[in-house]
Amino acid sequence: MSEDKISRRKYMKYAGAAIAAGAVAAAGYGVYQYSGQPSPTSPLPTTPTIETPATGKKIKIGGTKPFTGPDAIFGIAEGRGNELWAKLVNEAGGIKAGDGNTYEVELVLYNDEQKPENVPRFYEKLINEDKVDLLFGPVWGPLGMATVPIVEKYRKFEVYGTCSFDPAVYQDWKYIVHVITNGPGYMNALTDMIISKVLPNDPDAKNIAVTHGDDMFSRTVGIYGHEYALEQGMNVVFYDSYGTATTDLTPIISRAKANNPSIFLNAGAYAAAILLVKQMKELDLNVKMLWPGTGAVFPKFYETLGKDCEGIVTCTQWEPGVLYKNDYGPSHDEFIDEFTKEHGEAPDYTTATGFQQGLVMQKCMEQCSQPTDSDAMRQVAGQIDMTTFYGKYKVDPTTGWQIGHEMSNIQWQNAEKKVVWVPGEESPSELIYPIAKWSER
Repeated sequence: MSEDKISRRKYMKYAGAAIAAGAVAAAGYGVYQYSGQPSPTSPLPTTPTIETPATGKKIKIGGTKPFTGPDAIFGIAEGRGNELWAKLVNEAGGIKAGDGNTYEVELVLYNDEQKPENVPRFYEKLINEDKVDLLFGPVWGPLGMATVPIVEKYRKFEVYGTCSFDPAVYQDWKYIVHVITNGPGYMNALTDMIISKVLPNDPDAKNIAVTHGDDMFSRTVGIYGHEYALEQGMNVVFYDSYGTATTDLTPIISRAKANNPSIFLNAGAYAAAILLVKQMKELDLNVKMLWPGTGAVFPKFYETLGKDCEGIVTCTQWEPGVLYKNDYGPSHDEFIDEFTKEHGEAPDYTTATGFQQGLVMQKCMEQCSQPTDSDAMRQVAGQIDMTTFYGKYKVDPTTGWQIGHEMSNIQWQNAEKKVVWVPGEESPSELIYPIAKWSER
């Protein structure tokens, strides 16, 4: 690929094949492919409804999560975030809405089994049979995209969690708002950290390699991230893409090595991130900073690679230790304490995202004079500007695109994740730079 700056207009052409509701899309940390329309013939899974009992006036909120499937751990985690929010709201007496009424929350979540073909019929059921007032989105882009035709058809307000869509697929959808930083902004936090913390002491840190897979999420992160790095004055000495399903990255690593980058940034799926680290070590490509992909945020990444993970950085939507001066909802410590009390372990970013879905819905209801009306709620959602323990929430009022929340960065240090970059806030841990060579780990 050319080293020339890739504009968003060029990207729209590059990704144009994805412009259709239900087309390939992915966001968050999951990288999956979904194409075509949900099958009308596959059997609907019979899954228990998870409800928060309520009495008196109530608001009914529904959605799906992958409670089973290859990555059920993330569906379970986000669902727990939704459930904890509903539990705490009801224990506090409900939501005091803008219409003067107080509402208890009834939460209805179904298991979509991580199958996009299941999602539309569940959302039809939620709307037509369960009579939900409002909706929470599922986990990850392909599942979220499968809700779009239903949400638009029935004009139901939906708060996305760990899913989003890329600008290339946006088609004037009116009822969805996002809580997470979307794919185009993932690499920005890493570039900003390099410029702020590294470049003043190492001018060679400007020389970076940027690579990415060819699935929709990796491509979105890589293309927009490459463009942003160029806009910020970075010297991209190498830029290329690879097939996400590849089992051999040595060709692209060898080409990158020939250009002698100081820093290597890769937007890739979890498997590609593992492979990149292993093969960079095999080829003895030593760099001063390495981001192998978003999957490096998970504990299993370190469990798989051990000491080879030391010094590796990655971006994250939220982590324990990412501190914001919140003006709404529980504090960082209060959220962690409540979740730990409920589940006996600390929450992860997916759980926090699920809780943030609830906080957005709650804030909208508090400020909305018609809290059960989706059009009124969506209008209010486009006007809110708040900071929670999760960070800032502010969306483009027309598109629902998240423009307030920013990624933070963590670094693996002595087998632990340390928060080394929080935009606009003090970072609790120091960034280790340069990282040790492979032979010294």
